[in-house]
Amino acid sequence: MRTAQAPVRVATFNVRELLDDTVAVREVLRAVAADVVCLQEVPTHVLARHRLGVLAADTGLWVAASGPEGAGTAVLTATRVDVRAAGVRALPTPRRRGWRPVRPRGTAEAVVRVPVEQGWSAAVLVRSVHLGLDAGERFGHLSRLTPGCAVDGEVGRWRDAPTVVAGDLNEEPGGPVHQRLCTVLVDVAEAVGDPQPTFPARSPRRRLDLLLADRQLSVVGAHVPTGHPGASDHLPVVADLLVPVGPR
Repeated sequence: MRTAQAPVRVATFNVRELLDDTVAVREVLRAVAADVVCLQEVPTHVLARHRLGVLAADTGLWVAASGPEGAGTAVLTATRVDVRAAGVRALPTPRRRGWRPVRPRGTAEAVVRVPVEQGWSAAVLVRSVHLGLDAGERFGHLSRLTPGCAVDGEVGRWRDAPTVVAGDLNEEPGGPVHQRLCTVLVDVAEAVGDPQPTFPARSPRRRLDLLLADRQLSVVGAHVPTGHPGASDHLPVVADLLVPVGPR
């Protein structure tokens, strides 16, 4: 007998500090109509952090996870989604590399369920990530992002839940981080046979933005919306997944 499954839509989008066409960003998020949205490069300046909440409210979403330690990553959720736990974590990053300052890195995480008839789906741990420009730094962060990794706080109680890692990897498929992640997760674009470039948005040539899903989840579809290239320098990625139904 087949296990019952519930549909959930997850999207990832690097919004470049909301410095581009914010009306287009809102149109993208409304059109995508995702249950869970992983954002990267949300405004982090103390005088601009409120813009994330405004963006969420304008698009019918809630801010589930964001904060300074997340270094510009965030997770938004639709109103139908049950957020069981959420938080942000800093990833260890040097202050400087030579004479150049290094941008802090972090991850925003949320454990979510979606409603089904007479109950809820199983819980899924969704991680929004924005990895660094240095290959060694990116690879060093892997152990803190893969399924089952040690996490403090409420999110840590769900470390064994099916995991989705979504975001700007700053590395194209075939690189060491992508290869390592794909030993435990599925690249949704490759799963549906339609890997499309996401950067730069106006003339995409590189696939830097990825959604990788736990093998316990079924990939139904994946696509890259291209209708609003002025929203950011990256294009979003959207995946439709099936999640096992939780105990009733």
